Amino acid sequence: MTSPVMTVIRVNLERAKEVAQELEQASYTQLSAYCLEILRQIGCSDTELPVNLQTREQQLNFITGFASYAFGEVLNVQSIH
Repeated sequence: MTSPVMTVIRVNLERAKEVAQELEQASYTQLSAYCLEILRQIGCSDTELPVNLQTREQQLNFITGFASYAFGEVLNVQSIH
C-alpha cells in the first residue's frame, strides 16, 4: 500500500526540481536576487546573501528546498478542503 503522505512529498519534490531546472539557466545575479527575495518573504531583512548561499549550487539547493516546502504547504491546504 502506498502512503498518501509519500505521494504528496514525491509530487512536491518533482515540482521543486522543475523550478530548479528552470532556474539553472539563470545568471548568478538573477539567482542571488531570487534568494534574497525568498529570504525577505520569510522575514530576513539582510541585503546581502549569507555565507552559505554564495555559490550557484547552494543557491539552487536553497531555491529547490524552499519550493518543495512551499508546494507542500499549498497541497496540504488543498487536501484539507
